Amino acid sequence: MTIADRLRGSVPAAALLPLRFFLGGMFLYAGLDKLLDPVFLRSDGPGSIAFQLQEFARVSPLAPLVTIFAEPFPVLVGFGIALLEIAIGLGAILGLLYRWSALAGAGLSILFFLTASWTTRPYYLGPDLPYALGWITLAAAGAGGVLTVEGWLARREARLAVRQPQWQGASRWEDPADPGRRAVLQLGVLAAASVGVATLGRAMARSAPAPTAAAAGASPSPGGSPTPGATAQPSPSTVAGASPSPEAAATAGVDGTLLGTLDQLPVGQAGRFQVQSSGDPAIIVRLPDGSVAAFDAVCTHEGCTVGYDPGSGLLLCPCHGAAFDPAHHAEVVGGPTNRPLPELPIKVDQATGRIYLQA
Repeated sequence: MTIADRLRGSVPAAALLPLRFFLGGMFLYAGLDKLLDPVFLRSDGPGSIAFQLQEFARVSPLAPLVTIFAEPFPVLVGFGIALLEIAIGLGAILGLLYRWSALAGAGLSILFFLTASWTTRPYYLGPDLPYALGWITLAAAGAGGVLTVEGWLARREARLAVRQPQWQGASRWEDPADPGRRAVLQLGVLAAASVGVATLGRAMARSAPAPTAAAAGASPSPGGSPTPGATAQPSPSTVAGASPSPEAAATAGVDGTLLGTLDQLPVGQAGRFQVQSSGDPAIIVRLPDGSVAAFDAVCTHEGCTVGYDPGSGLLLCPCHGAAFDPAHHAEVVGGPTNRPLPELPIKVDQATGRIYLQA
């Protein structure tokens, strides 16, 4: 029987091929993207799995489980999720343990909905529920033997069973047509392929050049590309947490930590610094009216670092598209979150133009 004959004989399975390859391809890409991301598999820092787990522990209905089982082992959890996504993607695309792969995809999507997408408002902007329903549809319909390694193995082993006599008393594992034997074989192939792809991804990540510090307003996305429209901006010369100059040290105890001067931060531009107390990255913006505002730069959705886009005048998250308005206390104007960025207390000495971060 040709492939065309099988497609005609299994119309529902053939009709679901676009959904099957889309979901499988997206999960395979998501797993590789995590392994290639220079910051995801770290035990701390913005954009890392550890930072995301801390956010989930604050907002997710699964917070107790995240705190107990995930937060103590962030790198292991991140690698496990990436490996599982790769296995699910390969299982769907190749048709290995197809229904089990689809069910695992549905379960992982529901887990993401209850953690990563839980704060998305309105809820229909979150992608994880549609992914879950797509996987459930594939699990219910099955692959119908269309373009699957599973179907090829079943047909091959059925032919072997006809050709080879079955001796009385033979073990079930010696029967080439036994479903259990076939499932174990598929599991072995899928596990080996997943580990191989994950190993290749980590090798590529290690061989890639070390990432340079992201310019203000151009935070790297998970794929490594900067936010469109964001341009590098000059940063104030002194950052919070760094050793201030002798001149700054004379007033640091009175006015706060010197970040720089108004001359170093033209209107409509932004700079970066680090909050000493929390270690978080922060961003300072000179607004169109000449005033200065500063915010914690960690996105309130999943912990990526936002950047300033001078074209729109907004703070944009490169990971999932959250947008914040710095002219209105970083209130949310778009994207999958309903919480503004925390605003940081800033004092400007009008006589000298010095900008201070207050304690």
